[in-house]
Amino acid sequence: MVKALKIEIFMLCMIILIGLAARSRRSLFSSTQQLLFSMLGYTSAAYIFFDMIWTLSDGMSTPVGITANWISNAVSFSLFAIACLIWFFYSETMQGSRFLATRYRMAFVALPTAVVVALAFTSYWTHTLFYIDAQGVYRRGAAYMIQPIVSYCYVIYTSLHAFVQARKVESLQKKAIYRTLAFFAVPALVGGTFQVVFSVPGLCVGIMVSILLLYIVYQEQLISTDPLTGLNNRNRFETYMLSLFSGADQADDVYLLMMDADGFKQINDHYGHVEGDHALQVVSKALKDVCSMSGGFIARYGGDEFVVLQKAATEHDIIGLCTAINDELARAEVPHSLRMSIGYARVGDGVDTWQDLLRAADAELYRVKGEKKKAGVQIR
Repeated sequence: MVKALKIEIFMLCMIILIGLAARSRRSLFSSTQQLLFSMLGYTSAAYIFFDMIWTLSDGMSTPVGITANWISNAVSFSLFAIACLIWFFYSETMQGSRFLATRYRMAFVALPTAVVVALAFTSYWTHTLFYIDAQGVYRRGAAYMIQPIVSYCYVIYTSLHAFVQARKVESLQKKAIYRTLAFFAVPALVGGTFQVVFSVPGLCVGIMVSILLLYIVYQEQLISTDPLTGLNNRNRFETYMLSLFSGADQADDVYLLMMDADGFKQINDHYGHVEGDHALQVVSKALKDVCSMSGGFIARYGGDEFVVLQKAATEHDIIGLCTAINDELARAEVPHSLRMSIGYARVGDGVDTWQDLLRAADAELYRVKGEKKKAGVQIR
């Protein structure tokens, strides 16, 4: 009865992991992230499958049972280390790690996993990591701890790295991602502890919960992300504004910049909508390059309209930021002129709510556009 319950838990975790891995391939992750996430799901499911085979075959003294026990343990030892390595690559990819800068570094990082795989499959002769006794029972080898040390070092390192990154970045979106990466291993560690203490299949449940939580966080990010530019969308912007103004003193020294592209309709009419989409991507990259370093919150408000929430000590700093944005766009390699009309407003002096801030910045934007129109600048 107990063994049957364990098998049901194994099967449920496998089905969920395979489903998540398959669905992630249809998401809006970048291709590298898609590949690594799906590999993590499939590898974890395969590990659980062979762990299930071990559960069924352990203690069987027949030649078939002993063979199945040997194979399932050798493969599961290898797959667990490989899954941890894939997780390391995935997490470090999300963090832009230097470990992935060259193939040589990646090969060096993967070397300990290769050693574990070699030791696992040679344990049939050496008994280094494990062996199966005459009664068909799995036994740990003298160097068994090499496998968990190697595997958990990957996870612990990248978790600590993500934790540090989460404390450094200003973007709430990136903070959420890095925190998820930092605490990814917690359910698996808790589940593994339960497995050791109570002899229940807690590790597979912990792995499944970790990957499921990561998938949910990224689905939430997709809901709040503009698919063309990769920036926050209008819904995420309004949610952020509500959060900003809900806390005392959080909105102090905050400026809202509202902007749209001059002559964007002409770009679409003369160069086509494909080039128009490319122009919006160029604008989004310029905003990221100029504003992200100073902790600005950037969003595509709609069409060719963008917004930036920026903390600044003086109005002079905001004027410099507006100039820097258009200077960055002037350097863009596009077959047309690309500049932004920018209006901004600051919290305070009758601007006390996020709706007031939005209206004030919008009014300033239209004043700027009106002045450009009088000067003969094409703004539509």
